[in-house]
Amino acid sequence: MNLPLDNLIAEAERCVVCGLCLPHCPTYRKTGSEADSPRGRIQLMRAVAQNTLPNNPRFKAHIDLCLSCRSCESACPNSVNYGALIDATRALYTPNSSNWRSLAKPFIRSRFLAKLLIWPLWLLQQFRLKKLLLRIIPPAKLLPKLSAPQRWKTCHPTAEPLKGNVSLFLGCAGSALDSQTLNDSIYLLNKLGYNVHIPKRQTCCGSIARQMGDADEAQSLISKNAACFNPNYPILTTVSGCGAGLKDYLNTHTILDISAFLANCDWQHVKISPLHQTLYVQDPCSLRNVLQSHKDTYRLLQKIPEIDIQALPGNSQCCGGAGAYTLTQPAMANALLQDKLDSMTEQQVTLLATSNIGCSLHISQGLRAQNMHIDVCHPVQIITRQIKLYERN
Repeated sequence: MNLPLDNLIAEAERCVVCGLCLPHCPTYRKTGSEADSPRGRIQLMRAVAQNTLPNNPRFKAHIDLCLSCRSCESACPNSVNYGALIDATRALYTPNSSNWRSLAKPFIRSRFLAKLLIWPLWLLQQFRLKKLLLRIIPPAKLLPKLSAPQRWKTCHPTAEPLKGNVSLFLGCAGSALDSQTLNDSIYLLNKLGYNVHIPKRQTCCGSIARQMGDADEAQSLISKNAACFNPNYPILTTVSGCGAGLKDYLNTHTILDISAFLANCDWQHVKISPLHQTLYVQDPCSLRNVLQSHKDTYRLLQKIPEIDIQALPGNSQCCGGAGAYTLTQPAMANALLQDKLDSMTEQQVTLLATSNIGCSLHISQGLRAQNMHIDVCHPVQIITRQIKLYERN
């Protein structure tokens, strides 16, 4: 999906300016500005690429406000590849050279360094030094309760009759902030007869670097992952944002969301305890619009007996937790978050499932800020919990 300048212009010219994308764009809904709509941004991209308009701060502001949720792609009658357009534009015209990116780069490039960062954060949480933690790292307000960083084995063999082999993508935020979902994924895959391979040299998916306009860094990370994962095994992701970035740019491998893979496995020998509760599901944009496997989440959760599964109203609109967006565009991120919180309040939600760590962190932080007590979990955590509950009983 890397677009040279001529291809960017050609792709932008495929937009017929019909406006069918407008009601699907979260930022257009909020601002009402044509320049904050998909068709408006496409016209701006083309004009700047053709030197009709200047590449100035005003142009950059409209591009930066885009969430890259790609809801517009599902509505476009001409199948314009908006994701490729926004990625190419950020790389060519609006690269972010902020200190934040410079400081974050070594931690993105090395999961070892990222783990070193998590240790002091975990210790500060353990000793209940929240005020000190927030003083040192203000974005730590987004953090959930952390588990101690763990060392991942390169292979987790199944004890069941072998059905096949899969690779598991850890992800930066996933491995650092949601090891429970990764461990539960390994547990389920082993129980269903799959050996789980976790290459040591895997690194970041590159999505954050791409969102910040650093195409070279993003491509370097993709190349490192391509070299270390076995192309004969599907790569399963527990973070839909990572899965979307890999699907777009890692063309040598099969990329699947963990729920999509699990939903199609043979569960006949697995016993699951009933769950007498209404479970609401939040569809991450990356799962719905890029991986296009959000329905598999519902299919997987329906394996739990007696569960009542509902889609959270407003699922087609982004929650605002789009990668680094919560840090770079907090006003819009929080405005979109409030819509989700209002929906959860109206529906009296007590349990919410989401398949993206960015959504989970953003929503959970909003819940804490408004003193709302809702359990936010990955679908894999919920079904694992019910299996283990059956086994204990």
